[in-house]
Amino acid sequence: MARGGIFCIEGQWHRDLNERGSVLPTLELLERLGRIRFIHKDAATRDELFYFLDRWLLRQYADHRVGFFAMHGEPSRLCLTDWDSVELSDVAERMAGRCEGRRLYFGSCSVLRASDAVLRDFLHVTGAALICGFTREVDWVESAAFETVLLDVLANGQRHNAAELRMGSAHWAPLASYLGFRVIYANGRAWRPAVRPRVPAQSAPGRAVGRYR
Repeated sequence: MARGGIFCIEGQWHRDLNERGSVLPTLELLERLGRIRFIHKDAATRDELFYFLDRWLLRQYADHRVGFFAMHGEPSRLCLTDWDSVELSDVAERMAGRCEGRRLYFGSCSVLRASDAVLRDFLHVTGAALICGFTREVDWVESAAFETVLLDVLANGQRHNAAELRMGSAHWAPLASYLGFRVIYANGRAWRPAVRPRVPAQSAPGRAVGRYR
């Protein structure tokens, strides 16, 4: 079976250039396990983001059907750096009509806390099969563990609701709920795990590591 293809565009997380936090190790792990193929690009500006989106949506990359937006976020907005952000509506307009059958994952805190109307309009404009992501701020390590499974399912799941079935299972639903994970489909249906989240014990002082803010 062919490995699923993922296109990842990553924002610039840190002000300090010495920081090395990145989603790249997660993608490399899945590739080494023979689960996916991937393209990974960095973007710090709106123009860079749009340039790589235009390249990804060319016919030659049609087999990379999962789009992974790894960057800071706010409801209805992607934050590439502390001072450069872009509205979801602008991203949708850039990709208008070119995302048929694609699955889009926003690995960014709070982006999926946008209104259902905004998210459904995004799907209508782009033609994507689904969008998914988080409705709250999430911890780097917790989300990375979740992401390892989610990306595999998005890339290789044969059913359109494969992510829902896996992340809604007894094993993953508590973490999915805690992270505020949800999925919106092109037909307008919205899903989130129907389980009360297990709130983890308070981390020791200085140990918590935030990922998306």
